[in-house]
Amino acid sequence: MAYTTIASSTVSPISTPSQKPLSKATFETRLKAALEHARRLTEMHGPRSIDAAIAWETVEELQTAKAHQQQVRPTTAFVRYCAENPHAPESRMYDV
Repeated sequence: MAYTTIASSTVSPISTPSQKPLSKATFETRLKAALEHARRLTEMHGPRSIDAAIAWETVEELQTAKAHQQQVRPTTAFVRYCAENPHAPESRMYDV
């Protein structure tokens, strides 16, 4: 049995999705598209099909993410500064 090696130049680096949150309009558009897709699959294949179940699960995940996004409070500039600079003197927390 012969083993071959892959040259490092032929292997593409694995990219990860950006952590940038979606805008509200983009998120709403994706949720509406997922709902329409799930409805169409349910009509085409029936409510007990695997494809429809997966589509409805995607809708549920998007709705959960939307609810979570609404619960997140906006942060002030000072809170963001403290998160970005945890070793700054202003970021220190003292027990009183």
